[in-house]
Amino acid sequence: MCRSALAAVLILGFADCWAMVEQPLIFLKDASLEPLSVTLSDISQGNMGLIFAASVFYMPPVVWLFLYEQDAFEEGIQLSALK
Repeated sequence: MCRSALAAVLILGFADCWAMVEQPLIFLKDASLEPLSVTLSDISQGNMGLIFAASVFYMPPVVWLFLYEQDAFEEGIQLSALK
């Protein structure tokens, strides 16, 4: 029962950390250390083709983690609704 709850927390926590924009902008002074989420927000004013190409590289880790732990994630969400 604990595995499914931990999987749900892991997936949601990873997705939240992966998509951070404000914290890296505040805490990182060197632009070369900024994560891809900040770079995507910077290029959002430009070419749409470039944005879609960068998104292809940005999405796979989160999608892979969700697909790998999908059953445990769904079970964890269902168990949280029972309480």
